[in-house]
Amino acid sequence: MVHISFVLGTIFLLFLAAFLSGAETAITGASRAHLFHLAKKGDERAKKVLQLQDDMSLSIETILVLNQLVSFIIPTISAWYSFHYLSPTQGTICTTIVALLIVVYAEICPKMIAIRFIIPFSLFVAHPIKVAIDVIRSVTKILEKCAKLSLRLIGVRINEKNTGDASDEELRGAIEMHAVGGDEEEAQKKSMLKSILDLEDVPVNQAMVHRKHLRTLNASLSIDEMAKEITNCPFSRIPLWKDNPENIIGILKVKTFFRALQLNNGDTKNIKISSLIAAPWYIPETTTLLEQLQNFKKKGEHFSLVVDEYGDLLGCITLEDILEEIVGEIVDEYDNRDMADDVKIQPDGSVLINGAMPIRDLNRQFDWNIPEKTASTIAGFIMYEVRKIPDVGQVYMLAGLKMEILRRQRNQIVMVRVTPAAPAVPDENLEKASESPEFKQED
Repeated sequence: MVHISFVLGTIFLLFLAAFLSGAETAITGASRAHLFHLAKKGDERAKKVLQLQDDMSLSIETILVLNQLVSFIIPTISAWYSFHYLSPTQGTICTTIVALLIVVYAEICPKMIAIRFIIPFSLFVAHPIKVAIDVIRSVTKILEKCAKLSLRLIGVRINEKNTGDASDEELRGAIEMHAVGGDEEEAQKKSMLKSILDLEDVPVNQAMVHRKHLRTLNASLSIDEMAKEITNCPFSRIPLWKDNPENIIGILKVKTFFRALQLNNGDTKNIKISSLIAAPWYIPETTTLLEQLQNFKKKGEHFSLVVDEYGDLLGCITLEDILEEIVGEIVDEYDNRDMADDVKIQPDGSVLINGAMPIRDLNRQFDWNIPEKTASTIAGFIMYEVRKIPDVGQVYMLAGLKMEILRRQRNQIVMVRVTPAAPAVPDENLEKASESPEFKQED
């Protein structure tokens, strides 16, 4: 009877140890996002697992206390049984077998099962672990205080709270892992998700339209002259200036202008341009894309002007510019420029790039690592790094890339040849660019 009791008791304790060992792995490793999704669908067990993860230290401490207690009882009973009922040789064999059973069936196997079926296992153990925490909470708290006091004596302090929230780096890592070995569609998803995370770190001056490319109108023009200019303008909002192009006095909406023409039956004499324009909305260049996206939503506007710390006009930012930072270049039938005109992949693997091309777009397209904080364009980055305006033909090794100056116009770098370490893979919209006769190297 004693032998049967020992075997049955050992098996029960092994199952209990295995349960606790698997519970530790499942609760710590279960995805909060997956559990949250199940909880939103009404799964009460998922809610309990989330509660256990919210106070992870207490959950793990309770499991460890119980597991250590069981792991202590099993060899103790084995030693007692061997001493009273077995010979020394038999006792040694029995103790060795029990130790192997603990390692294999109470530690390795349950952890392997928990990792393989981590969500179902965590849901399975949620209620029993919750009950165990409530039962021995006072004991666990005392042991926790003793452990923290011991750590403080050697200068280690443990934070009282653990939010369990995923950090940006964890999200980025998850995005990278999700896209490993994926096709082009998966790579595009990865790029979009990473761009969304970057919105709160990227200032508007890295995505704006520079004042050099800003389409504006002189407010002193007649209404007829304005109508001709606006007819050929692809934009829905046009800044008006007076005296000098940087003195913006208002923003004219094309739809408002033509509605006024229609209401006056095409008679421009009764139209006062001052009554049609809206006050310009200025924002500092340090505003992040996420902040500006929220501002656009609050004000119901799609257009704002960017100024520096001295109030000088730098350019404009639109809702479309911010969306393009997420989804990539948006080309419609009114766009005059195509990305293929600015980036041309050559048969030898090098890339011909317009100097005004944004660094962020290049990094996203070719997976380069050109620093984005010092300059917003490839030309600006080169001049920042070399600390001068380079001459045509000069070659530099910057950010792990070979950059050759192909064309310069006055003090502006117009065209650069970039040769990456590995041949660039052309995007679908650039496959025909390398054969385009439109690009020719100029002095």
